[in-house]
Amino acid sequence: MRNELLYEDLVERMKRLDEDVYSMYDDGRRLNCVIVGGSALILLRWITRATTDADVINCSAEIIPLLKNYNFDIGATAYIDNFPADYEDRLKKVEIDTKMIDYYTVSLEDVVIAKLCAVREKDVVDITEPRIINNIDWELLAKLSIELKHTILNDRLYSEFSGYYNDYVRRYRKNA
Repeated sequence: MRNELLYEDLVERMKRLDEDVYSMYDDGRRLNCVIVGGSALILLRWITRATTDADVINCSAEIIPLLKNYNFDIGATAYIDNFPADYEDRLKKVEIDTKMIDYYTVSLEDVVIAKLCAVREKDVVDITEPRIINNIDWELLAKLSIELKHTILNDRLYSEFSGYYNDYVRRYRKNA
């Protein structure tokens, strides 16, 4: 397998993972897998860069043992507190034909919030892409930035996030 994943590679691996799960549990159920980070932005077609893996924040237990075989990383669950508690209310279904797994991404605004929490160089590059900036629902982003206070680990981390968030809004929101 290639080390870097583009849109087509991600979709191919998602379908192959679905086939594997279906061959093990063909019982009519639908399972869920929620993808975050750069992979979410790729699947939503907001960015075109490659990624080395797909970060998964939530998925059905039956899928977990197979994720690593397809460069899917369940380790993103460690960062659940970088997402507002109601992130599931804004999930976007990835429209691909599958037999058993329904794939979702978090919303664009949820990805931006999480990337502002992480504030790594590649995260900053992702969320300063013109397509991202021009399509953010800035009112929703502001609401989520406040809601994050209830899920983030502590006041110090929220204070750091707030600094990055306020700088991001100041620099990139038109007519702010």
